[in-house]
Amino acid sequence: MERKKTKVAISWSGGKDGCLALYRILKEEKEVVCLVSMVSELDDRNHAHGIRLEIVKKQAKALGIPLVLVDSGNDYEKALVNALIELKNEKGIEEIAFGSLYSEEDKMWNVQVASRAGVTPIFPVWISKDEANQLLSAFISLGFSSVICRASETIFDQSWAGRFLDWTFYNEIQRQDSCPMGELGEYHTFVLDGPIFKNKIQLVKSGVVLNSGLWSLDIEDCQLLEKKSEIDLVNHFVNR
Repeated sequence: MERKKTKVAISWSGGKDGCLALYRILKEEKEVVCLVSMVSELDDRNHAHGIRLEIVKKQAKALGIPLVLVDSGNDYEKALVNALIELKNEKGIEEIAFGSLYSEEDKMWNVQVASRAGVTPIFPVWISKDEANQLLSAFISLGFSSVICRASETIFDQSWAGRFLDWTFYNEIQRQDSCPMGELGEYHTFVLDGPIFKNKIQLVKSGVVLNSGLWSLDIEDCQLLEKKSEIDLVNHFVNR
């Protein structure tokens, strides 16, 4: 008799932490029901990273996972709690996965929200502060591709917005006054591709603006590209 899979929702910003949490949940062979993203319908952007909602929708499509957009309205916490209760009652979710790393304050708030909704909070990428370098290395080594969509102007100059998280970034972030993973909000990311993506995201139009002390990459348009399998690539070179 096949064991029933635990149904999980993923707290989703579109960034590397939540994406790595999603990757680890999928490795555990749990059933990912949906991604849950807190948004402002008025501004047409998500709260965490200020990404346009159309772009967030395309990212979810690239992953092949349903996306639930939750408008925060006048009460962010209440809106999230109510959304989780609805997902529990209608979709049967049992757990909500968060991308918190080592911020105890962040974790406590997430535990409180999950408790109010009657679901179990889980933290697949929870680490100690001195493990941040290892986690960044793991993210890059797994083949994820992401771009910096927000960078604090007190730490970084404008050139950092739009940079890719690669090994050059890994080396240079060590010389900055920042957590390597940006856990305290030093920078934020938007993931474009990786081992769990069904399609690759290619940025088509974007620009950098300074908004509330953050160099922000305003992604105006992107497209989804087909990903070739290893067999396709072998056949391509054999038949050249």
